[in-house]
Amino acid sequence: MVVVEWKNEEYIGIDSKGNKIKLAGNNFSPMELVLVALAGCTAIDVVEILKKMRKNVESLKVEVTGERNEDHPRYWKKAKIYYEVKGFDINEEDVEKAIRLSMTTYCSVAATISGKTEISYSYKLIK
Repeated sequence: MVVVEWKNEEYIGIDSKGNKIKLAGNNFSPMELVLVALAGCTAIDVVEILKKMRKNVESLKVEVTGERNEDHPRYWKKAKIYYEVKGFDINEEDVEKAIRLSMTTYCSVAATISGKTEISYSYKLIK
């Protein structure tokens, strides 16, 4: 369960663990949080998949850009995910497999939005 409260002209989102995040105004917009959720979901998947493959992942950066529908509702029409994977003993096939597994099997956020949102990805492997 999550809760959003509006008090003193502020929107505060609270998750099931009690973590809080400010919304709207100069804070996260709910639509930006959808992209953050997508980036976070696939980042966790990719790192865990590569670790299960016994690969040495040093770092991962995931950037998501989106294109919104012009008319209301202004959902994400397109989401482009860019991964920068840094590590040793990792090859491009490993990265491609981990991303593909995340996108097709494990990432719940991608599965949730994929009906309306065209999701594409690219990556760079840094050694």
